Amino acid sequence: MFIIKFTSLDEAKKCYGESNLIPITQLKQIIFYARMGCQPKFVWESEKEEGKIVAWYLKQETDYAYRKWSERRPIKDTI
Repeated sequence: MFIIKFTSLDEAKKCYGESNLIPITQLKQIIFYARMGCQPKFVWESEKEEGKIVAWYLKQETDYAYRKWSERRPIKDTI
């Protein structure tokens, strides 16, 4: 497998296209995706929340993993 090591998010966006990348910030979801074999294209500290990471994934590669994540995610009470 060939892995590109980007030095900035802008480089990843230029390579894949901004609309093709999605940010994931929930650590449990990032770990679940990794277990499913889906690897991020770029990982960096959040610009919005200091000390929190953001993993940027290629949309097409996350479809199956996201469906599985949605099935396992606990349902929040609406009361």
